[in-house]
Order: sequence, then structure tokens, then C-alpha cells
Amino acid sequence: MGSGEILRTDRLLLRQAGQEDVEAVHAIASDFDVVRNTGTWPWPSDREFTASRCQPIPADKGLGGVVMRDRTIVGMASVFGEGELGYMLARDHWGQGYATEICRALVARAFADGRWRRLKACVFDDNPGSARVLLKLGFAEGAACTSKCTARGADVPTRNFTLNAPQA
Repeated sequence: MGSGEILRTDRLLLRQAGQEDVEAVHAIASDFDVVRNTGTWPWPSDREFTASRCQPIPADKGLGGVVMRDRTIVGMASVFGEGELGYMLARDHWGQGYATEICRALVARAFADGRWRRLKACVFDDNPGSARVLLKLGFAEGAACTSKCTARGADVPTRNFTLNAPQA
């Protein structure tokens, strides 16, 4: 694997994020339809916030970075903290199977590393595409709740999902 490379699929590369990625990631985060589906990204977009997300994730904190197709950044994906799976893709790349592809590989890597025995993910009720991704990956839906969405400035109805590591 190349420098900063985390994993590779047939079409995509997940590599550590760096300051050289700020412009491309900020362009993605400057689309309200993208950030409205995230919990923490602000609206209007904030370049300093984007820069804070464009740095390598310390190994003891998680696994993830920018998602690339060829030489183009198409989004970000990570597993961090207590096993939270998170991802966002540029709207131009929705509906092409990229989220399922990169998250399938990321989930497999997270479980193979042995640090997480269970992963979790939350999606807002009005984001059925992300719910479909999680169901395709084998996540089970749990109790609904509400979660803060910084971009919307509100608590939003949320669907919660979990996935246990495969039994050896």
C-alpha cells in the first residue's frame, strides 16, 4: 500500500486525510444536501472546520480518511471512537454504490483489526439511501431516537443501526 493508504477496493481508495485535501473536501462540505445528512458538519460550510477534519486520524482513535475514485476525492469515511461508522459522499457520486463499497471494506478492516467487536451508525429518517447502505452491510436496526444535526441547527429523527463482529 502507498503512503497513507488504508485500504483499496476495486474502484476506490481510502487514505489518510491531509491538509492537501482541504479544498476538495470543503467543496463537498459546501453542498447543503451533503452536510444536512451528517451530524457535526456545519452550515454554512466552515473552512476551519473542514481543515480540522483533513488530518490523519490517530491510530488509537479510529480508522479512516478521504475516499478517492482514480485521483478525485469523492468523500470521506471512518470508524472512530466506540465504533461509530461515518461517511459522506459528494452528491455527484451518490447512487453509484461507492458508500456500500467503501464501507463494506472499512467494516471488514475494522473487525479484522480486532479493536471493535461492534459497530454502530445513525442516519436521519429523511436519508433512506444511507439506511439502505447499512442494511446491505448487515447492520440491524434498533430503537429510533433524535440526534443533533449541526447543519440543520435542530434535533432530527434518527434511525440507529448496529453490527456485531463475525464469530470466529
